[in-house]
Amino acid sequence: SGESKVSIEDEALFLIMILLLVAYSTITHFLGTHLWGCFIAGMSFACIDKHQWPHHVWVKQTKRATTWMIRIFFSATVAFSIPVSSLLSIDAFLKGSVMGIGPCILTKVLCAPFMGDAKFVIGWAMVGRGEFAYLIAQMS
Repeated sequence: SGESKVSIEDEALFLIMILLLVAYSTITHFLGTHLWGCFIAGMSFACIDKHQWPHHVWVKQTKRATTWMIRIFFSATVAFSIPVSSLLSIDAFLKGSVMGIGPCILTKVLCAPFMGDAKFVIGWAMVGRGEFAYLIAQMS
């Protein structure tokens, strides 16, 4: 396969990352939210300037788990939070279409002319990334 081997240094760094993540998130859990600890743990490795080594180690070690967890998270939160009876109505369809075409798609594609050569690639790439904000706004 095309994957490179994991070195002892990579494994040691990943172990330290996990231990720091668990420690910081446990401490900050008692202060309000574990997310502070997750953020602090990530920032603890932000200044290691060895060609983004910590980032590459983290992505390499968590890629498969992250891919599946994202699928499960979105299917369990977004999909199950919407009652099917209210979703399948003309009113919901029209409001969803206006909201989807306007702020979700049109605004991102219209920014494309200002982005240089890869303008439409960037505009369409942004379309699928911003809708999570609607879920966060609804939950707050």
